[in-house]
Amino acid sequence: MLEIHIKKKSFMSKIILQDINIIILKNGIYGVVGKNGEGKTTLFKCLTGLTTFQGSISYNDFPLKNNDIAFIPTEVPIYNELTLMEFSDFYRELLNLKNKNIENLFDVPDNKLIKAFSTGMKKKAYMNAVFQKEYTVYIFDEPFNGLDLESNYLLMNYIRELSKTSVVFISSHILELLYKDCDSIFLVKNTKIQEFEKFQYSIIEEELFLNAKKKRI
Repeated sequence: MLEIHIKKKSFMSKIILQDINIIILKNGIYGVVGKNGEGKTTLFKCLTGLTTFQGSISYNDFPLKNNDIAFIPTEVPIYNELTLMEFSDFYRELLNLKNKNIENLFDVPDNKLIKAFSTGMKKKAYMNAVFQKEYTVYIFDEPFNGLDLESNYLLMNYIRELSKTSVVFISSHILELLYKDCDSIFLVKNTKIQEFEKFQYSIIEEELFLNAKKKRI
């Protein structure tokens, strides 16, 4: 069971998230949606310990450790002067992983410098490195951006496998991608987070764009 309690998260005098209480009882895929600037990435940074906040994150009644969480941000942090093989080795050493015979999800040149990669190739190289370890919680922040159709297909199938044994969060601006596979979807809006079950998906867009409709009227 994953419990997320955020009493308050603010930057300077601006409150980003407040009075957030989320309880996830089972492994699965959980969507996170919201307009830019509402706090989706801030929520993820709270989960991963990349930012401070008032509150707590726990898994099965124990504080969730940073090394139990895999975070794939929209723009991946990767060393351009390394090759894929070197970066994977570095990542494995960083986490003290012993297994060196990991099958990569994506086909990326091993010995080519990462600085020569496209945005999509860099994202694939980063995920290949991250997937060398199994995690309790996976966070994918706009993971499909920059990937080709085949890579999106491979990644989504892999996420489905991960969700059998882990809690997986996915944020995306393409709601249709989330409707099919998510066990529930969290809407981040006006410092709050509202959960929608599958039978409520049809009203997410109405809630998300409520203010836009009022402006047109």
